[in-house]
Formats: sequence, structure tokens, C-alpha cells
Amino acid sequence: MQTEIIKDLMKEYKRPFYIYDEKVIGDQIQELKTNFPEFEFLYSIKTNPNKDVIKFIAQNDIGSDSASKNEVFKSIDAGMPKEKIIYSSAGKTKQDIEETYDKCIITADSYHELEVINEVAKEHNIVLRVGVRINSNYAIEGGDILPNKFGIDEESLLPHKEFIDSLKNIKICGIHVHLKSQILNYETLYNYYKDVLELAVFCVDEMGFDMDFVNFGGGLGVAYSQRENELEIESLGQKCRELINEFKEKLNCRLIIESGRFIVCKSGTYITYIIDKKVSRGANYLIVANGYNGFHKTTLAEMVKGYAQGPLEDIHAVEPLFTSYDAYEVKVLNKSQEKEEVTVCGNLCTAADLIGKNLVLPKAEIGDIIAITNAGSYGFTLSPILFSSHDIPYEIYLNSKNQAIISEY
Repeated sequence: MQTEIIKDLMKEYKRPFYIYDEKVIGDQIQELKTNFPEFEFLYSIKTNPNKDVIKFIAQNDIGSDSASKNEVFKSIDAGMPKEKIIYSSAGKTKQDIEETYDKCIITADSYHELEVINEVAKEHNIVLRVGVRINSNYAIEGGDILPNKFGIDEESLLPHKEFIDSLKNIKICGIHVHLKSQILNYETLYNYYKDVLELAVFCVDEMGFDMDFVNFGGGLGVAYSQRENELEIESLGQKCRELINEFKEKLNCRLIIESGRFIVCKSGTYITYIIDKKVSRGANYLIVANGYNGFHKTTLAEMVKGYAQGPLEDIHAVEPLFTSYDAYEVKVLNKSQEKEEVTVCGNLCTAADLIGKNLVLPKAEIGDIIAITNAGSYGFTLSPILFSSHDIPYEIYLNSKNQAIISEY
């Protein structure tokens, strides 16, 4: 991200903002396409539903993983065709299904949803081709196979075959499996993909599904901190090519991966500015506009660190709210060579409004700009932007020509 562009934008708008870099998004898309030519990709709209982001992704022939009917509508508005929009979430209502059945591919999350979809299709005198989400009998990182709010348990499929076959106005044409996000070990992902393909073969051979697609879900991780190694995309791509060759005679269908945050995470930076600077009993404080109510994830990281009973590295992620204690880098956009230890806080009336404690940063002054990295996913939409009724941060889309576009809602 170009510092001068950020400074000019802050000078013009005088308000905190998120900025999303189209060039980074494009590079991430190209990396996926280069290493996984046999796969289609869906963009998980919930990671960042900014309309300019979605539009650019759609222009690059990426489909949509929609988690609500409104995300289906956003996908349509971005120009995505019906066959590239897969609507998969728990708890879809009959109204949700009625408003979307002809606009996307619906993936049922339960046996009840299959009944409801069948009812809607019957009312319209059609047969709908739908997917079904399966909670597979696979522990992706070992250990026990756990219950899950999403999908139907793999072991329940055969006992429900007669019930599924009785639903005459739907035809199951695909499966969706997703067990974990933020996986950085390519062998873990490879073994998981193999299990999903084996499950797909079972669904064809034993359940009689007319398989159009296999959706492997997400899992492609992003290295947030310097402690982590980036996912070895090239190695995973090579292993996947070998895997597909192994199954190509048994499955002739679309193979789909949900990108999760991989496409957008590093494209985003949260920008705010220093309102005040003070010293309290020897401790230096920088007070910035819209801290917790601008970008919530640094505050949650500080909160988790405060409650930690053991090594910080052992704290489990709770996605998408908390990823790791050091997932975000806080920068001061000035040229000072002098360093100081500071605690950076927001301007909310709560002591919980922390961006970072005891950070060593370039010595800053009132008016200097603070930038926080890895803000392209799960940032704006998950932050409590209405807290204390402050001005809401802008979202700015920086296209490949370095033109800044203020997002509208």
C-alpha cells in the first residue's frame, strides 16, 4: 500500500477508513488459478461483502459462497451467473428458499431443509437440483469426531436414503463439506480433500446422487504473523493434480474450493489517526479515532491475551473473531527514526478499547496516521461500528489504476 495515497485520502476525508487494494486481490486470485487449474473457486462473501470487491472477483470468473439470501442478491448484483452462486448456510427459512431457488444452487443443511426445498419446488411444479452439506466422519487434525451444527452426519445418510428418495421434487446433485478454516499445512488439506472425494464416490455408488459438483469447502490458510509459514500452495496444487487423476474415472463433475479469506485478507488495511497523546504514571498512550468500533480484532486479541493462563502460542483460534494474538501489525506512517513504547487505544468510553499494549513504534505525534494490516477480511462487518455513535469509518476500494472509490451501501 502506498503511504502517500493513504495520507492524501486521510487529508481529504478526515475520517478512519478501510482501504482494499485491487492489485493484491488480483494476485491472490491468479495464484489460485495457476496452482489449481482443475478447480473452480467460490469467494466467501461473508469475509468481505464490499460491493466493489465482489464485482472485481466476479469479473475474474470466481463464484460465490453465499451464507444468506442477501449474499445471493449481492452476488447477482456483481454479475455472477446462477450456476456460480452456491447458497449454503444453516437455518434457511422457507421464505429464504422461495426468494432464491431460481437464482442460485441451494445446498441443504439438514433433512428438514430438504423437505422445505422439496415443498417449494412442488408448489412451483418443478424439480430442483440441490446440494447437501455433510458432516463427514473425518477428524481433520486427528482426535474424536465431534458433533456439528452444520450439515447432516455422514453415518445418517444410508438410514435416510428412503426418505431422500421420497422427495420427488428435488434431485441431489452435489455435496458440500467444510470442517475447518485457516489451515496452513498443505498435507492436512490434501488428506482432507482425499476424504471428501471418497465420500463423494460413496454418495454416487450407495446413495444414487447424480453428482454435478463436489464442494470441498474452505480451509486455505493465511499466515497472519511472522511465526507462521505460508501455505505451500504449489505443493498442494501438485498433490491435488495427482489426486484428481486417481478419482477422475469415478467422478466427472465440478470440483470446487471456497477461498475463504485467502483472496482478500492481505488486501485490506485499516487506517486511523492519532487524536491525543498522553503520559499516565510513566506510561505513554496514543488515543486514536475509531479503535474497537473501527477494527475490532486487535481489541479481541488483547482481551484474549489478558485472560491467557499459559503460553500465548497455545491459545486456540475462534474464527472469525480471534485468529491469533499477533495477527495484526500496527504501524505509524511517519519517518521518525526514534522509537518509543506506547499503548495504542481508541476513543471509546471503555478501558477495553485497546489496539495494542506496550508496542514499540516510531515516535508519533498528534495527527499521525496509524495503519493496521490484514484487515481485508472479517473487519468492517464484524466491528461494532455503532458503539458510542461515532462517525462510521469509510471503505475505500483502490483499483489497479490507483483510483480510490468510496463504497456506497
